[in-house]
Amino acid sequence: MNLRDFRIGWRLLVKEPAYSAVVVLGLAVGVAVCFLLLGFVRHSFSYDEHVPERERVFQLQQRWNLALLGNEWDTATGLPALEAAKASGQPVLGTAFLSFGLNVRVDGRVRNIGVTLVDPDFEKIFAPRVLAGDLHEALTRPEALALTADTALKVFGRADAVGRTLQGDGRTYVVVAIVADPPAAATMSFGGLAGRGSAIMPTDMRASVSGTWGRSAGRIYLKLLPGADADAVLDAVRRSLRASPLVQHDYAQQVAALGGRDLIDYRLQPIADVYLAPGLNDLFAPHGNRQGVIGLGAVAVLVLVLATANYVNLATVRTLARQREIAVRKVLGASAQAVARQFLAESVLVCLLATVLGLLLAWLLLPVFEDLVQRRLDGMFGPAPLAATLALGMLLGLAAGAYPTWSALRVRATAALAGRGAGETARGLWIRRALTTLQFGVAIGLTATTLAVAWQTRYVSTLDPGFDTAPLLIFPADNDLRDPRTQALRDAVARLPGVAGVAVSNLPFSVGHNITSMRHAGGTASDLNVYSVDPAFFDVYGVKPIAGRLYSPRFDKVNDDDRVVLNVAAARQLGFASPRAAVGQVVTFSGGSQPMQVVGVAPDLRQRSARDGQQPSVFLLRDRIGGFTVRCSGDVDAVRRAILALWPRYFPNEGLDVVRVATLMSDMFYADDLRLARLLAASSAIATAIAAFGIYVLAAYSVRRREREIVLRKLYGAGHAAIAKLVAREFAALVGAGAVLGCPFAWVAIQRWLGGFTERAPIGGWTLAAALLVAGVVALVSTLRHALAAVRIRPASALRE
Repeated sequence: MNLRDFRIGWRLLVKEPAYSAVVVLGLAVGVAVCFLLLGFVRHSFSYDEHVPERERVFQLQQRWNLALLGNEWDTATGLPALEAAKASGQPVLGTAFLSFGLNVRVDGRVRNIGVTLVDPDFEKIFAPRVLAGDLHEALTRPEALALTADTALKVFGRADAVGRTLQGDGRTYVVVAIVADPPAAATMSFGGLAGRGSAIMPTDMRASVSGTWGRSAGRIYLKLLPGADADAVLDAVRRSLRASPLVQHDYAQQVAALGGRDLIDYRLQPIADVYLAPGLNDLFAPHGNRQGVIGLGAVAVLVLVLATANYVNLATVRTLARQREIAVRKVLGASAQAVARQFLAESVLVCLLATVLGLLLAWLLLPVFEDLVQRRLDGMFGPAPLAATLALGMLLGLAAGAYPTWSALRVRATAALAGRGAGETARGLWIRRALTTLQFGVAIGLTATTLAVAWQTRYVSTLDPGFDTAPLLIFPADNDLRDPRTQALRDAVARLPGVAGVAVSNLPFSVGHNITSMRHAGGTASDLNVYSVDPAFFDVYGVKPIAGRLYSPRFDKVNDDDRVVLNVAAARQLGFASPRAAVGQVVTFSGGSQPMQVVGVAPDLRQRSARDGQQPSVFLLRDRIGGFTVRCSGDVDAVRRAILALWPRYFPNEGLDVVRVATLMSDMFYADDLRLARLLAASSAIATAIAAFGIYVLAAYSVRRREREIVLRKLYGAGHAAIAKLVAREFAALVGAGAVLGCPFAWVAIQRWLGGFTERAPIGGWTLAAALLVAGVVALVSTLRHALAAVRIRPASALRE
């Protein structure tokens, strides 16, 4: 190919603007979708690439061998495991990674900073780039902080903030270092850094998390230096666990029933694999689904293939229409190589133009796409991705132009000039039919999968949680009920107009594993979820007892430790014949504790997502709680505004976000499913549009190819219905073949996705039927114009041509 071939191709594109716009825009959409989706896939597989000697860095993960906690690995680990790893005798560096939200006041405004508490080894393991100040000082002084450049800019309006102070809740912090922002593809993102001895962590909490085995306080990272044995490190952690009070005393009965297995399993997960590790419980850090990411990559390739198939169909039809032009070129002496160069140059030119336009579309759509996937996709438009995409456009042009070029080379000059060369070989026609079938197969499969995901997400997000969420607002307080300000805030909120009641509790939706072991007289110990609540909890949530009574401010007060409320699942787990049989019985925590009387049994509230089964739970009266739930009797939004106005009187240096309980449940449990449904919906819409255009082109050519056959049928008495049926039959077969191709794959994908839920919507096969119906309607609309054209063909005019 030379410059002259490209100039001729450009003139042809300019000469036929409608055709050019259609082919370039169609390919550009495919390139844009493919670029964005593959960029997301590349982002997902690039997490933590910035870590020095990444192959030596591991995250210590744990898994409890208790049925109640499932079989997932947890990224949060008890801090004694870190000390055990360091004491293993192996050359190893280690640091904890404890995330805190720090509310501070700067220049009269309250800001929230995501501060992470780490050990001094953090510097040696992750080597963050220090822009100013002394990072070591920030990790060793209790009142010192290091901020990222972006956080400093947001808080102070400038990145040079060393020496500036931040006013927290009764404490003043000083910024002693500025570090570079973590990259977007990092599992250990942070806005600020401080040491584990920082005043940010309350003293009693520090003692608890540092010495308590089994408490999932935060993440632990280890770097194995040369000569270190990973198995020896894990063995040291296991030995320390076995000697701990957790195993020897608190959970001795459960350990005895494990048949030699440890109460907690540990593993060293390479940091490169953490983001996409399967079977991982990580609600507080970015985590991706490997199968989902790979599936999106496959969708990206399919969309590009479909767009390319469309171009091949269009270019082939255009080649057939240019047979006389090709014949004239051959008669005038053009060689086969010259003809091939010309057609390949046209294809490469179209694909390169589409690639450039596609990159522009992707750039314009990037903010929307980032919002959809909830990820910051840095580096998407770097030199390497742009160069690779342009190279792909060149290869795409050569590949897509191969078949139209072959069709051009097969043109016989004498036949074409005599008007006998307008036909296409049967093999060529079947190739283009196969491409159209592939388009509809992909469109049907994606549409069916999208409908299933959307329907299941809607179904689980509207499941009855056991209480009315409409009048409920929820917000957390950093300080629990032991702080007089928290108690005063509770009383003040209760007096607001439109407030029917206020309760304080743990967040009512378990996002961690708060487990206790309990037994009743003569029974065996059972593992139960623990929820700490105040006496008003059940009244505010509007929950009625199944048996006995529930907590009430009339009879109970915070820290009454001689009574307990179970849910139905817990009563069953403890071996009671019925909820009523449990009322009045005495239960104790395993390991010995003050006996507690079961005063009532509550219904099974939905406190986890539909992926988890119903959890047996016990409700205890405690004061170490700070999650507010407000029941509104009036305008919910007005109450929300009143709470926001009231808050600064009690906590002037802390921020607040008040949300509806329904919103919190949806965001916490099903936000990822909703994003997946939206991504699939966009992809299926694009795939369906491409399939519609493909069958539109094929219908246009089919009518033209069979024009004389249609005329002869009319002359022999065929009516309009028979002619329309003749045209429609071919495309109905193509849609049917597409269904045979796409439905099995969609069914497998749907069943595998639904397998993660314990409660499923009654989906059945209606999504496949609906997708087939959509494809049929699209095919009908796309071919209707050409079917009507076939019906209106005038025999006399057609036979004269």
